[in-house]
Amino acid sequence: MSNRTGFLFGCSMVRMSEEGQVAMIIVFFVFMMLMTIFFSYLYRMRIEQEATSNYQDALNAYYIAQAGIERAIAELKNDNNHYDDLYEPWAKGFREELGPGYYDIELISEDSEQKEVGIVDEGSKLNINVIGKGTFNEGLSPHELDIRVLEGIDERKLEAILNYRYGPDGAPGKKGVDDDKDNNLLSTDGIDNDSDGEIDEENEGVDEPDEFRPENPQGDDNPFETLDELRLIPGIGEVTFNQLKNYITVYSYDKNIDRDGNLRVNINHASPDKIARVLEKAGLDENEAAQIAVNIVDFRDKDNDPTSYKGKLGIERTPYINEVMPFFTTSVLMAVTELIKGGIKYAKDRAKEEIRKRVGEKAGKYIMPTLEKAIDEVTSRYEGELIDQVNKTIEKYKSAKERKKASFWQLWSQKVAYASEGSFKMDIEIEWIELYNPYPSICPLVGWKIKTSLRKRSLFGVVPGRGYWLVINVVIKMPEKTIGKELLDNFGDTVELFNLKGVKVDEVTYENYGFPWRAFEKNDPRVREFVGTIPGGSPWFRNWYYMPRVGEVKPEQAETSFYVKNKPFASIGEIGYIHTGKQWKTVNLGKGGEWRVLDRITVSWPVEKPVRGRININTASKKVLESLPCIDSKLAEQIIDYCDGKDGPFDEIGEIAEVRGMQKLGFNGLDDDEDGYVDEDDEREAILRKISNLITVRSNCFTAVSAGRVIRGGKVVAERKIKAVIDRGSSPIKIKYYREIYEE
Repeated sequence: MSNRTGFLFGCSMVRMSEEGQVAMIIVFFVFMMLMTIFFSYLYRMRIEQEATSNYQDALNAYYIAQAGIERAIAELKNDNNHYDDLYEPWAKGFREELGPGYYDIELISEDSEQKEVGIVDEGSKLNINVIGKGTFNEGLSPHELDIRVLEGIDERKLEAILNYRYGPDGAPGKKGVDDDKDNNLLSTDGIDNDSDGEIDEENEGVDEPDEFRPENPQGDDNPFETLDELRLIPGIGEVTFNQLKNYITVYSYDKNIDRDGNLRVNINHASPDKIARVLEKAGLDENEAAQIAVNIVDFRDKDNDPTSYKGKLGIERTPYINEVMPFFTTSVLMAVTELIKGGIKYAKDRAKEEIRKRVGEKAGKYIMPTLEKAIDEVTSRYEGELIDQVNKTIEKYKSAKERKKASFWQLWSQKVAYASEGSFKMDIEIEWIELYNPYPSICPLVGWKIKTSLRKRSLFGVVPGRGYWLVINVVIKMPEKTIGKELLDNFGDTVELFNLKGVKVDEVTYENYGFPWRAFEKNDPRVREFVGTIPGGSPWFRNWYYMPRVGEVKPEQAETSFYVKNKPFASIGEIGYIHTGKQWKTVNLGKGGEWRVLDRITVSWPVEKPVRGRININTASKKVLESLPCIDSKLAEQIIDYCDGKDGPFDEIGEIAEVRGMQKLGFNGLDDDEDGYVDEDDEREAILRKISNLITVRSNCFTAVSAGRVIRGGKVVAERKIKAVIDRGSSPIKIKYYREIYEE
């Protein structure tokens, strides 16, 4: 090979080597690009896969949380107790595995702070659509609850809440308008309907709290639909909102149903029969239930006509038959010669003298003027007949004296023998019926009547307030003449008292067996029976058998126990004023008493309409309990201790009477009701009266927060939370609020 050829070959080989290197570089770069694209694709695939997985986990977590809400609904629906408390399964919460994770509904308290998961009773909170200015008088409605006990609320902020709720005109409904058409009623019903401390003032039914109706707002009213709206109120802010949010609600309401699920009986409208039947369900016997039923009707109605039911008479502001003397008798024996000399006046004076001896010193001081007047009246009324009888006696005496020379047998004949004795016998029989009026106002008796088995007697005069009136009947018996007619049978009788309308006011029976000078007396005038007899009685003054201590009343406080309102009940707790028909005993709403009747009755009208804002005393916190009238910090703690102790929870609202401290106003040495008496029976029930319309033991609305969590590799990879307000009281169950939450 020539040198040229070799050179060309060498050059060719070098060129080929360079081109190969370039190709290899190109291939490498292409490969690298493909690898980058491949790994990039793989990475994107992994990202997509993780995103899909995360989305699926989140979706699973949401569905799991949703399942927790459904479980909460089922738990609440299946809770058939007639009370709700914090020791029931729904309140303890639950956690359950489901698919790739679990839901958690568990309420745990740590340092008085609630976790954001669990079921919370809305009845344990203050309803900001109900609360008022924090003033109270009678405990008529939850408007009287005092939200100012909560931290962060002062007068200015409370006013701002009410202004927001009532709208620009600042009044419930349309300002100055009787939106619910009840002004005439509320201005005369004897109840402080607007909680301003005044009763039956002019236009009390205009712009009263009841005109604000969240379910049907009137005028410019602006009810809160959610708690979050509270943030919109000037002066509230996040700090105050966070202080309040666990203690307030817009959902709470209570149905007027008893422990058996039946509508309660409204004691301001129901008949005696309906009230009696429901009292029997509360454990009272038939007779006591009937007596209390008529007394309830007569306590509330405006007339003074006692109601009659099953032989029981109700109690009105009327006098009662307090004492009966059926056979007070005395014989007056006088010389005919003295009778001739003194005439009728002498006969009357001798009769009065003998009666004074029989009556006795103490009784005589009160009754003798009345008896003397009665003797004067009857002798004046029948003076002609009395004179005739006396004259006949005198003539017989004179005739016998002139015939002393007559034959022995004629002298000792019956007729002459009587005259020859020279004496005149006159029997005075006095009967009285004492009426007692324990009420401060007078009671005119014109047109009233007394009826016995013997006859009727029309009455006259006036029974003074807290005073007495005697119906006296005098019969004079002489040998041949009886002047007057007996009103009372000497052996036994039934005495009835009728008012001007002919309505029976009182009825009482006695058995005397013909004994003279025995007065039949009552102890408690309201009871339709006598408790004993006593010689001479106690006419015109307090009975010897007056013993309030056998009941619940002290003697010095007995006057206040006769209270008859003649106006509607303001609260069910006022049933404690009602007399039971037993000596000095009213319905006992204290410890060990008849407080179970409270579960069966109501004053809400219409009964079918639920009451917003009542507090569940089984689930409420100490702060919320302090919003109730007269419940201070110590008593709130005692209420909670009762629920937490072996005695709890409260089975019925009346059971709160068993809490130590509920009767403290009756043992504090003060005149709390300013009636002039200290530590009386009605003061011991004052706290229960004021809260009885404001509390409940069963709730209807609950807030459930369910956390759904997905677990992988022992770790939580996804979590979703759902908050729902469940209205168990509706049928079917309603969800009043539902949303996913991210933070609270």
